Amino acid sequence: MNSEERRDYIIKELEENHTVKILELSKELKVTRETIRKDLYLLEKKGLIKKIHGGAVLETSTQETDYEKRKSEFHKEKLAIAKKAVTYVEEGDTVYLDYGTTTFELAKELLKMKNITVVTNTIPIVNLLLSNDTIELIIPGGIVRNNESSLYGPFASNNIKDIFVTIGFFGCSGIDVERGLTSHHTGENLVSKEMIDHSQTAIVLADHSKFGSVALNKTATFDQIDIVVTDSPRNNEEYQQYTQQGVDLVYSLENQSK
Repeated sequence: MNSEERRDYIIKELEENHTVKILELSKELKVTRETIRKDLYLLEKKGLIKKIHGGAVLETSTQETDYEKRKSEFHKEKLAIAKKAVTYVEEGDTVYLDYGTTTFELAKELLKMKNITVVTNTIPIVNLLLSNDTIELIIPGGIVRNNESSLYGPFASNNIKDIFVTIGFFGCSGIDVERGLTSHHTGENLVSKEMIDHSQTAIVLADHSKFGSVALNKTATFDQIDIVVTDSPRNNEEYQQYTQQGVDLVYSLENQSK
């Protein structure tokens, strides 16, 4: 296998598995780790991948896309995650729904329930749940972020100081074994961090595209999180890396569960 074929192989592996490890590629391709590092360097220079510690992920934009556009991305996967996540909610629970499009899909599932309390600062979720008069809605308030239809800032942070919930569902911009959960917007991130601490059970909803990505702001370490619900299985090594940190990694299809 020549260098061009090797780099094509690396890209194909990334498209299928979302992340690659230098050591694994070295064994599979029967070349030295230094050769793989050079391949990754050249692919990164072309803007095709992003090198991370011990491997690489596909390069993606570091900026958030529009909320409505993101709602349609990986919609099937987000729907499956939402259907799995709602099974953790029981009548009488107080639920926090974080910012993000996967939590919006979960709100659609919660709309079918009754006698729950929902705390959220995401206006599209508020508008959705208003039609169910058995759901008590609490909106901490704050500064409006127009392109996301969300609320954040000191007013929001002050109002959630005395709010504690049974279960909190959190989105993220990135989830990485070493760096934890990260997000793009500093203001929203502060609210998320506070509510993770105020949730008896903290559950992260993250489709496969979020794994291996790192955004600007750190939201949480894995010792602050109880469960991560995702759509597709991680490889055994990655699965063990998460579970060894105390996280229960759950897949949205029962026959994919570990």
